[in-house]
Amino acid sequence: MAGISPQDLPPEFLAEDRRPQTIIGMAVATGVAGAVVLTRVYARWRHIQKFGLDDALICVAMAINIVLLAVMLQVLHHGAGRHLAAIDPTAAPPLYKWLVAGQLIYMLNLYICRLSGLAFYARLNSMPQYVFYLRLSFGFITAVYICQTLIIALQCIPLSALWNPAVEGKCISTMVVNYVTASMTIVCDSIVLLLPMNIIWTLKAKLARKVALGVVLCFGVFAVVTSICRLLAMLPVVNKPEDATWYFSVVLGWSSGEISAAIVALSLPALKALFGSALKNKSSASDNSNSNSNSNSRSQAASGGGSDVPMDRMARKVGSSGRVYGDLKSYSHSVRGGQSASEEVLWLTSTDDDERIQVKRTVRVSVGTYKRDKS
Repeated sequence: MAGISPQDLPPEFLAEDRRPQTIIGMAVATGVAGAVVLTRVYARWRHIQKFGLDDALICVAMAINIVLLAVMLQVLHHGAGRHLAAIDPTAAPPLYKWLVAGQLIYMLNLYICRLSGLAFYARLNSMPQYVFYLRLSFGFITAVYICQTLIIALQCIPLSALWNPAVEGKCISTMVVNYVTASMTIVCDSIVLLLPMNIIWTLKAKLARKVALGVVLCFGVFAVVTSICRLLAMLPVVNKPEDATWYFSVVLGWSSGEISAAIVALSLPALKALFGSALKNKSSASDNSNSNSNSNSRSQAASGGGSDVPMDRMARKVGSSGRVYGDLKSYSHSVRGGQSASEEVLWLTSTDDDERIQVKRTVRVSVGTYKRDKS
């Protein structure tokens, strides 16, 4: 539309406006993310009574997300989502100022989300090798965040040359700024949101449980997909700079959706306590019905077969040992729970919320024949 005055364009074209649907989409995405975070906070305080670093960081990310929404609304207010020919020329400088501010806040918001994810994974698995991977990931995403911030802040020197043609300055190509920063975002999101795959497949659990955990922990794939969609939405902005404002609204919508998807993805694993508590209450009835059969099994010890020993009579902490008694003779056995370096309960299966290692209520111990020397 270069060289074409607004008077040469049809009124219907100039009246086109994408802002209403963009605002609705951003508001819904932000609202869903906010509801998930509030549910997460409730679940942590109500059922676990612990509030970790990852919880605090995700709350900060949600607060920044609300600020970002307000900034994006200002960008839309000054003309994003309308054709460039229909915008008052005096509205262009504030539009680009708000746009740069939104880009910087967007990068900060994603960085805080990634830190929350790393903090959660550190609590999930504190094995030295995995902690080493987390530290490498932290260093990488921090370096990427610094690079992205510098690229946006220094895309024009002076920065006012970006929105004021009268100012002479040197600017980086819009294509370079958008593609480089977006590509870095996709790589970082992939690293952080797909890290749980390593944890899941090293767990000693049934395949069905691994798949269920994978669905919850790796929901971040959708956040990566939104990052890719945001990158694709930038193509018209770069290829059609004469009407870039018309396509800004699409980029804003995907940016809001990407951050909201990341917040939801990083909050779903922490919500397992809420759903685990509900499952625990449903399973209590079946646990009580099985208590009689367990007591009958324990009474069969005198017949020479295996016996069911209640776990409440044995030490339940990792590394502790207990003695198993049968008749008048005692047999010393070292009873150990499954070792785990996790500080987070991956799957709530017992009635004790504070149990980090989930075990069955009874364990079957086979007792061999003991012969006493009569001599």
